[in-house]
Amino acid sequence: MSNAAMGRAQREPAEGDIVREQAVLFRLTDRLYRANGLGEIYDAALNAICDALGSSRASILRFDSHGVMSFVAWRSLSEEYREAVNGHTPWTRGEHNAEPIFVEDIRLSGESRQLIDTVLGEGIEALAFIPLASSHELIGKFMVYYPAPHRFADRERELALTIARQLGFAIERKRAETTAARLSALVESSDDAIIATDTDGIVTDWNSGAERLYSYGRKEMIGRPLMLLIPPDRQNEEREILARIRNGEHVD
Repeated sequence: MSNAAMGRAQREPAEGDIVREQAVLFRLTDRLYRANGLGEIYDAALNAICDALGSSRASILRFDSHGVMSFVAWRSLSEEYREAVNGHTPWTRGEHNAEPIFVEDIRLSGESRQLIDTVLGEGIEALAFIPLASSHELIGKFMVYYPAPHRFADRERELALTIARQLGFAIERKRAETTAARLSALVESSDDAIIATDTDGIVTDWNSGAERLYSYGRKEMIGRPLMLLIPPDRQNEEREILARIRNGEHVD
């Protein structure tokens, strides 16, 4: 085999790894975009973590309402193990610059003897803690596990962080969608007239209370100026209010 051929043979596995990693990230992006709930988001992320990082075991943990880091999704972890390590986290909820932690051999980690024995008892010898963050806070972590000591290559570390960013963004987006849906339901069920406009005074939302009060249906008012409801002799007041809002002023 010529030197050139040998060089190509040595490069092919690396090139193949890059193609495989790109395919994993593409599938993750596609599945996160199509996900209908957190369960589908977690499932897509666990698939990507295992495929990209070459492991059959992974987990996702989130801070619960009490600030405890708890399991929300996992692959191939026993109930006993999850109960034993639930709540363990290297970071606090308010931490803004959490860094990933790669443990190449749990025996050398410096953790307590009890925790090391628990991890080894599950057949885990190496693991990684990867923080999950929204745009303004730490929301959890994902973990990947190996049955033997494992040296994390730079490429694996980069992949882990890429998956974490996508997962964090997907969780934040789903949380925002849920909050928006809840607020929309509250507005719609209110007996009070609630109207939303843009900064030009064009109606963007109109609830059933507004329909009852003003006798205009939602379809009649969405996209039309709020000025239709204001007597001609008071329309200057509305223009002044909108001008103040556009200037960033507070209006009672």
